[in-house]
Amino acid sequence: MALVCWLAGAGCPLLSAPASLLQQFLDGSKGYAALPRSPYTPAFRLEAIPPPPDAKGSEWYYLCDGPQRIGLTQTWICEIELFRFFPAAPGQGEPYPIPPVYHWANLHGARIQMYGRQMLPADPAFRLTFTRKEGETIEFTTENVHREGGIHGTNQYRLAWDQRLGYVVYCHSRYSMAEPRAIEFNNLLAGGISDARAEHKRWQKTVRTLVDGKIGFVYHSPLHVPTDEIAAGGFVGYITEERMNPFVELLETDTPVSISTCSQWYDQHIVLKPPAQRGADGLYHTQARYRFLSLPGAVARELEQVAVDQSPEAGPSGVPGFLPGTTNDFETTVPREGLYLGPIWRNAKLSETFAHSGKSSLRLRGAGAGREVSISPTGGGPAVYGESSKRYRLSAWVKTRGLLDGGAYLQVDDVFWSWSDQRATRRSTPVGGNQDWTRVELCFQPSANDPFLLIKLCVAGSGSAWFDDLALMAW
Repeated sequence: MALVCWLAGAGCPLLSAPASLLQQFLDGSKGYAALPRSPYTPAFRLEAIPPPPDAKGSEWYYLCDGPQRIGLTQTWICEIELFRFFPAAPGQGEPYPIPPVYHWANLHGARIQMYGRQMLPADPAFRLTFTRKEGETIEFTTENVHREGGIHGTNQYRLAWDQRLGYVVYCHSRYSMAEPRAIEFNNLLAGGISDARAEHKRWQKTVRTLVDGKIGFVYHSPLHVPTDEIAAGGFVGYITEERMNPFVELLETDTPVSISTCSQWYDQHIVLKPPAQRGADGLYHTQARYRFLSLPGAVARELEQVAVDQSPEAGPSGVPGFLPGTTNDFETTVPREGLYLGPIWRNAKLSETFAHSGKSSLRLRGAGAGREVSISPTGGGPAVYGESSKRYRLSAWVKTRGLLDGGAYLQVDDVFWSWSDQRATRRSTPVGGNQDWTRVELCFQPSANDPFLLIKLCVAGSGSAWFDDLALMAW
């Protein structure tokens, strides 16, 4: 009863609310019914740790259950991450070290954010306060303010134990604002969800409720990035793995909610629509109650079986893609159906004027003397991950026409948090003038801490270049 009272809060009796759509599914699930009830009592505690070099000045805490580290919370990008949802066997807990650059792709587990995206980073006013640091639960609040937009947010979190689902984070977010605005009150992301390396890719699909009450899924692909208004009491999550299938389940909201899939990381933007009426204090108010949890593999597989494919119609898309570890000859485009473990090109033009093999290549026109233009696989889909322990060769065949005041070349940048966060740049020798198909290559080793690789096909000066049979190989 104490947990239900904490969720309900003053003036908002959750006891009378209908069961969420996820709970309705669980109530009818054979896999869920077969799960053993564990009367386990956790011994939660906090372990303060120094922040990584990129996060100086922020607070970092491991969430622990006895001697085991099970999660993390920090005030740098303001997230709660759970590494696992059940305790490990005695003596088999993992240390989960935090790498020097801790970014989207190398999360240990799954995470949700602790702020409304309308508030940060435009105004970094953020405060984390623990109200219970140890025992059967950990409880804390966050407060964040966007002074320029007149928005104030408070969030309550409670890490607790569920006898069937294991560790669960219960959440209550409230926002007030001078003018009605949509608030991304939560964002769900998991490590490996957007990894372009097949051996590191975790999960294959995003599943969510739709406004008509149905359950839909999309395979992860730069072409499968829907925005849906979801039914009251809906949910969104990733499936299907045995150990962990992270979900956000909405328990109660006072405005409609939409969920958008990020075109690159496949994280889930969970957004409260603008409130319609002012309160007695002259401000607009909105709130949401939800929980962050994981479905065991058997239950997730049942959910997968009833989910309806939301992918667009089958057939070629006409959008060129890029797959590391193979030769990209641009004879086929990204398929509309199924999983695609690669990005798509920005500013790319398919051409059948010239081709080194087959019928197609990518054409790039120069912008004039003294200017550079490029195309790059950053138009959507997972970024290309560079492993610092390996060497790579980027190669292509290039044909030029009229490049008398410049040249065509390949470029690779090491980046971390954004495409402008460049840590290293390398270029191949330019090919200029009027050259028939010429093989160019660039050999390199990525910077430390496994950056993303920003690959560019470039033209400096006037004239045109065609690129074909492009490959990024590691050895």
